[in-house]
Amino acid sequence: MRILLVLCMLTLSARAALEWETRSVTLQVHPTQVHADAVYRFSNTGKEPVTISKTKVGCGCLSVKLSKRTFQPGEGGELTVRFDLRNRSGKQKKSTVVSMSNGKTATLSTAVDIPKAYKIAPKMMRWVVGSTNETKTAKLENPNKQPIKILSASSSHKHLPVELKTIREGFEYEAVVTKKPSASNARSVVRIKTEPPPGLKESKTIKLYVHAQ
Repeated sequence: MRILLVLCMLTLSARAALEWETRSVTLQVHPTQVHADAVYRFSNTGKEPVTISKTKVGCGCLSVKLSKRTFQPGEGGELTVRFDLRNRSGKQKKSTVVSMSNGKTATLSTAVDIPKAYKIAPKMMRWVVGSTNETKTAKLENPNKQPIKILSASSSHKHLPVELKTIREGFEYEAVVTKKPSASNARSVVRIKTEPPPGLKESKTIKLYVHAQ
């Protein structure tokens, strides 16, 4: 009886299968790009319908999109893995596990090397008690060959306003924060908006943190 059950399971497995064109995608992205899509194409090469029952991403920066879940014999489809690039830089490699109704799984790998749009120093400005400096300056430098404009800078605290100065458009800027006398134990997040990549509407925001005691 056990042998018959095993044979039945093997027969069903042979009749239902998804074949993937590739299980590994390396994305090329712009420094200010906020997300990128990796597309994995497949086809049902078996004799029975196959349902994608579950997908499990290996990082909160990934999300999965499927137009449908069940695929008939001979039918092809696509699974899209969206990579959220915000607050990330450098080499990244994440996995997505796809579980199917025939008991099989497929592990998809998504890799990307995210370039920094700007280097910023210092990343945090701090006024200590007794400090007499009214302003502090953070320098922003674009390490890439292509220019990237900075569009604006805004502070989350009205008593710690920020002014954006252009040194070399697309490559060098300064963010000058002023500590007003009324800024006591005040904190601010300075958001610096960058130019979107060509053809896109969204772009990354660079963050600078300020604390005045």
